Amino acid sequence: MAYKIDVKKCLKCGLCVTDCPEGAIVVDDTVTEDDGLTLYTVRIDPDKCTDCGVCVSHEWWCPAQAIYKV
Repeated sequence: MAYKIDVKKCLKCGLCVTDCPEGAIVVDDTVTEDDGLTLYTVRIDPDKCTDCGVCVSHEWWCPAQAIYKV
């Protein structure tokens, strides 16, 4: 697997989960704040990731730039 998620940068917005074409970014935990905001703890499943690079491409991007190539 050539991509990782920097948990310190991650906003927990969940955009990466819906935009990964391989379904390799999976939710480990979901928390709904008192104000209704839903936060997602995510990880990249190495068995599903094909190193396609969509998660770091210019067409699709992480707003926090938390996904990076190793």
